[in-house]
Amino acid sequence: MKRRIQILDAAKPDFRDIQRYVNTRFGATVWQEINQEFKNTLRDIGEQPESGTPLEELRALGLPHFRQRLVRQTRVIYEFDDQSVLVHMFIHTRRHFRTHLQQRVLRV
Repeated sequence: MKRRIQILDAAKPDFRDIQRYVNTRFGATVWQEINQEFKNTLRDIGEQPESGTPLEELRALGLPHFRQRLVRQTRVIYEFDDQSVLVHMFIHTRRHFRTHLQQRVLRV
């Protein structure tokens, strides 16, 4: 069953930062390729959210429905239920997830 995908407001600046960085560093053509990879990955997540890798940091906190998928060096962090997928953040693989999560929570 295909689920509805919603990118949360908190994740939108992450995505815009990626777009700005890729456009500045590599150009619009490369951004179009990467953007299409994001679209394909989000479509796949909507169809099979269980296929993402569980986040052990969140599973230990009793949050088993959080997963991640990679688009190049970006982790797409999401949670899902029977009807929808909520994208919480886009984070570079070099960033420390727990630190980024704490900053995100404290910023809210």
